[in-house]
Amino acid sequence: MPVYDIAALAEALQIDQRQLDNLLSRNVIPGVDRRRRGVTRRVTPEAAAIIRLAWDLVTHLRVPTSYALELAATIEHDAEGEIAVGRFGALRFDLAGLRGSTLGRLDSAVEAVGTRRRGRPARPLGLRE
Repeated sequence: MPVYDIAALAEALQIDQRQLDNLLSRNVIPGVDRRRRGVTRRVTPEAAAIIRLAWDLVTHLRVPTSYALELAATIEHDAEGEIAVGRFGALRFDLAGLRGSTLGRLDSAVEAVGTRRRGRPARPLGLRE
């Protein structure tokens, strides 16, 4: 199963990388690898779809981020991609379209962003003590 780094995910979802990093550090999302400092977070395709759906809820419906992530996870795990809104309403999402579009955007973003080295750059060979 492929995993994606934050730079590729931010590019694919068209979210500022710092904003995405803050979202991931403040919320526990299944499928997001949380390690020690200095290690790039990795995100599974399922988690990427949940984050994208949550971001749509935040930007289009003005749902608070933590609640949007909770709703997105609930919707993602529902076979029909539907969630009840009160007694008379429902929100329905095209999960197959969401997943397919997200994977396509992630694959394009990986090519566009590439992988960047982290940490301090190596010293030139002539300057070592």
